Amino acid sequence: MIDQFADRLRALRAEHGYSLRALAKLVGVTANAVLRWEKAEVTPTRDKMIELAEAFGVEAGWLAWRLGERDPGTTAESLGKRLEGCSKAELTAVATMLDAFQVEREHSSAPKVRKKA
Repeated sequence: MIDQFADRLRALRAEHGYSLRALAKLVGVTANAVLRWEKAEVTPTRDKMIELAEAFGVEAGWLAWRLGERDPGTTAESLGKRLEGCSKAELTAVATMLDAFQVEREHSSAPKVRKKA
């Protein structure tokens, strides 16, 4: 279990393959600032915490204090990012499921026709 912000930040940076410099550039700080965050010498400002959470695709509350869930709610953008790493076969399977959901939605929202008695 990762209890401290510094540990969560270090783990996320490793998980995403960012160097200190790459993450720093992504959120507009120096590599030294990121290093100081990871050493728990200082914590980022609220705005930087939000930028970090967005860069890693996690909830800001989880990153800062381990409150709530790690993963944010599903959005079209977050799904798109997750689909980028899928194979053609996986994408075909996802497309088939989406088509089935669409057919079900259209079927359930179609007006009901009453038969005359």
